[in-house]
Amino acid sequence: MKTEMHVVLCHENADFDAIAAMLAVTLLKPDALAILPERLNRNVHSFLTLYGNGLPFITREEIKRRRIRHVTLVDTQKLPPLKGLRDTTSVHIVDHHAAARTFADHETVQIEQVGATTTLLVEALLEAGLPLESLQATLLALGIYEDTGSLVYRQTTPRDIRAAAWLVENGAVLDNVRRFLEPPLTEDQQALLEVLMQRAETRVIQGYSVLVGTASLGVVMPEINAVAHRLRDALDPAAVFLLVEMPGMIQLVCRSTEDAIDAGAVARAFGGGGHIRAAAALVKDHSLADALDVLWRLILTSAQPSVRVSDLMSRGVHTVRPDAELGAMVSMLRRIGHEGYPVVETGRVIGLLTRRDMDRAVEHGLGDLHVRDVMNVGEVILHPEEPVALLEQKMVESGWGQIPVVSKDGDLIGIVTRTDLIKHWAASHPSQTPTTPQQVPLSLIESVLGLRAARLIALVSDAARAKGSNVYLVGGVVRDLLLGRTNLDIDFVVEGDAIAFAQALSAEFGGGLTLFRPFATAKWLLRDLKLPPGGLSGDLPDHIDFATSRNEFYERPTALPNVYSGSIKLDLARRDFTINTLAVQISPTLGSLLDFFGGSADLDARLIRVLHNLSFVDDPTRILRAVRFERRLGFTLERRTAELMHTALPMLRRVSGERVRNELTLILQESEPAEAFLLMQERGILKAIHPDFVADGSLQEKLRLLETPLPAEFASIRRDDLRWMLLLTALPLGTVGSICSRLMFGKAFTESALALNALRESQDILHQREARPSGIASRLAGISDEALGAGWLLSGGSLGRTFIEQYVTRWRNLRPIVDGNVLQTRGLRPGPCFRILLDRLRSAWLDGEVQDAAGENALLESLIAAGICDE
Repeated sequence: MKTEMHVVLCHENADFDAIAAMLAVTLLKPDALAILPERLNRNVHSFLTLYGNGLPFITREEIKRRRIRHVTLVDTQKLPPLKGLRDTTSVHIVDHHAAARTFADHETVQIEQVGATTTLLVEALLEAGLPLESLQATLLALGIYEDTGSLVYRQTTPRDIRAAAWLVENGAVLDNVRRFLEPPLTEDQQALLEVLMQRAETRVIQGYSVLVGTASLGVVMPEINAVAHRLRDALDPAAVFLLVEMPGMIQLVCRSTEDAIDAGAVARAFGGGGHIRAAAALVKDHSLADALDVLWRLILTSAQPSVRVSDLMSRGVHTVRPDAELGAMVSMLRRIGHEGYPVVETGRVIGLLTRRDMDRAVEHGLGDLHVRDVMNVGEVILHPEEPVALLEQKMVESGWGQIPVVSKDGDLIGIVTRTDLIKHWAASHPSQTPTTPQQVPLSLIESVLGLRAARLIALVSDAARAKGSNVYLVGGVVRDLLLGRTNLDIDFVVEGDAIAFAQALSAEFGGGLTLFRPFATAKWLLRDLKLPPGGLSGDLPDHIDFATSRNEFYERPTALPNVYSGSIKLDLARRDFTINTLAVQISPTLGSLLDFFGGSADLDARLIRVLHNLSFVDDPTRILRAVRFERRLGFTLERRTAELMHTALPMLRRVSGERVRNELTLILQESEPAEAFLLMQERGILKAIHPDFVADGSLQEKLRLLETPLPAEFASIRRDDLRWMLLLTALPLGTVGSICSRLMFGKAFTESALALNALRESQDILHQREARPSGIASRLAGISDEALGAGWLLSGGSLGRTFIEQYVTRWRNLRPIVDGNVLQTRGLRPGPCFRILLDRLRSAWLDGEVQDAAGENALLESLIAAGICDE
């Protein structure tokens, strides 16, 4: 039976109030589908073109054919036609207009006289205590501001103002609210606007489009700033500066949409004031022509370089051929997971294939079509040095959510996406001040990692700049650097050939190299370095790692990933948690923090968060890694991440025992491993690995025994083996063998673990003061040093430790003088009696029955005389 739908509808020619109200309903009712009308107002269309990817709206074409169970109708009382609707379909109407008709029995109504329908639903969001993202808050604010004339129309109520204030508190960006709204002009203002548009001059300064307009009026005109707003909206420059001469004065109005062009600084130079985005001044002691010259000079000297396409783009891009068949490539493109792929023919971009169009064609059984048949046609491209404002313009004009980036020579070098733009917008308009620094200066690296490591990083930075390479410090070292934790596990990612870069470093500064060509990685071994004068001193890490930036996809859940080259952004996107996606660019500039996935915010909030909903399915060992970081850093699992972890627990059974064991070994190396294992037991993780894998209450006490210094005889024991031996003794008796098998321990280790547990079951002889050394030696024979070391620790201060030490230092290697050769010279035939005789002689030595060769010989004669070897 097909599932019935709850849909959200509004009127045609939808304005921001209607669209925002639809969004609010989906936030209150997550199962509701917000269906866009066929016609949108121009400013709404522009907004959704840029930011619709981050919002839950769908078109009518995307609706699966299902029966409609319920309709929420917003900002109108007339139900639009839609397939699946019946005359008796349940309808709930939310509107701020007066009731215009009589309502049927199947309709419920919420009509209240406020300035905007959105206000009614924002009040419901506030009452429900639901959190908002910045983009959601901004769209809701647009709905209220548009229908209330920016809160000044007569129908505006205190409820509208309170709702708008709450949205601003929750991240609404008023710059974007103003940008997409158009205030009305008076007739005089409209006439001035027409003059200014004819006389305006536009120049590109530091990558920004700056417009300066001049006019002379015979009367004083108030509110010239409204004209500046309309001029900016019409021509879309980054900044507008107006000089309007009126009787007795020249009025300067400054408006900027970019922090790099400081409107306040320009106005202050003329004796005025304001802030970075809006300012004004009355110009004195200047003619209009002189003021214009001074204004241009001020703009030229004060403007800062813009954010360019190159700052947002991802280098390296997957392309498709126009003659490729959709069915043959759909599986691979779905695994890669991008939303759009440039279509390239003879080295030139001729279109864009979107995932959505490809999937729809395949779902309709049209997999034999070619890319050319379904692609968006056009040569929509950008150059890396072009400003972000041009990116926005091209996305709006083309409707493309991914724009290819080409070099001056026309070579395709990267791609910039709608998601990149949204993240840039959010980063440049933060809802709150982050505590994580956006720059990581060398002084911070020195204070946390030490002078030696900082000098090493600076050396790599200098070498990368000299070679024109883009190099980034990545991974746990960046996370811990921002947390103030020392971590000398230093990793670099190179956009290009990491192996060639590492080879160049080794050739110039010395040190060894270990290359892994299949993965395009290199390990630079820091020994015998030839350092520049005044260079590094003191200890250094044993090595540092270099990797070529790459991406990956998983053929199936739990499989190891397939890896291919990509940009730094794609490289970071493949990592496990947001806090591990942070990077510091060290070339061509040193110190810029790259945060594409919100890692800084999660560091501030002390949260462990996965990057996507299938993260634990792709690699279930991330479940174990999450626990390790949670305990080490004192963080907590983000709520959705905890839900995804629980859902993916069954996938752990598919992961090879070796991979699981390696992750558990890393947990055992942490400072408080028992806490992590008990937490894994509480969450069902251990049981998901093996049904009998449980940790009892003694685990913490047993693992703390590792703090006890071992006798010198156990110095060669690997600490990891000792940790595992102690852990396995905390498991239920009888489960050790099957768990060792699940974790793919070798035969020798498994036998040692079983021997230790057998010793654990029957320790009576180790606690009997009158026990004979021969009995103890017999009991401990064949047990590995790892098991003996663990047994020594578990024996505490008891007699058992003394016996184990004696066994290891003296008894284990004690042998009789007589051996098999001697027995044969006595006329005895080899056979089982040889072992009986030799064991009896060894026991006599251990127990002090014989003290010398004569005593041993006498005992041997008596044993032979007793007929032990008689057939």
